Amino acid sequence: FIEQNRLDAQAAAIVEMIGGAPCIAPTRHQWNVCKAVDVGCGTGVATVQIAAIYPTAKVYGLDLSPVPQAVQSMAPPNVAWVEGNILDVDYHAPPVDKMGRELFVPYNLDYIFGRMLFLGINDWTRYFSTTYHSLTSGGFIEHQDLDWKFYRVGTDECLSDDWEWHKAVVAGAEQAGLSTRAGSDAAGKMKRAGFEVLSVQLYEFAFVPSSKTPNSQAMG
Repeated sequence: FIEQNRLDAQAAAIVEMIGGAPCIAPTRHQWNVCKAVDVGCGTGVATVQIAAIYPTAKVYGLDLSPVPQAVQSMAPPNVAWVEGNILDVDYHAPPVDKMGRELFVPYNLDYIFGRMLFLGINDWTRYFSTTYHSLTSGGFIEHQDLDWKFYRVGTDECLSDDWEWHKAVVAGAEQAGLSTRAGSDAAGKMKRAGFEVLSVQLYEFAFVPSSKTPNSQAMG
């Protein structure tokens, strides 16, 4: 439960940081979303929030692990939970599970949301290719992720480049196929997958308010 509480606190801090809503894509201002997915939904908190924004849509929460039962029991009826790995999707093979039959079908989804996937996705090219082919014409993908760097609060001064422990963490992550630049590298990878990148917004993920992100809050 400690890790679940940490993830929920992290989600709340991100929402406050970006302005009080879980997502910033312009979908809710433009057209009705019929089917959406929260990739790597974790504790399911963002899935429930997205389902509240789109009450007439079917909103799926996808994760490798089951969502806590307490969240499942309080989720609105337009939420469905799916266990699986988006990187296992193969459009050239017959679907074998709910993820393949209902979610990642070509031109099937209106909105794809993913947050803080940098420790879970080890093939971003495949991830963006899969999501690109599953979106309807005019659909949106929203990618909220970070670069694994530490800065002095409120400045562009990077502190972590000379930290030996940080160098070791980065080397280990890259050896495992993970990206420590899942935030800044995303736009380029999305363009190469075929997406039109409409907006790139930068935030300082600080645990205290700063001049760059005055809405940041402590995570406890």
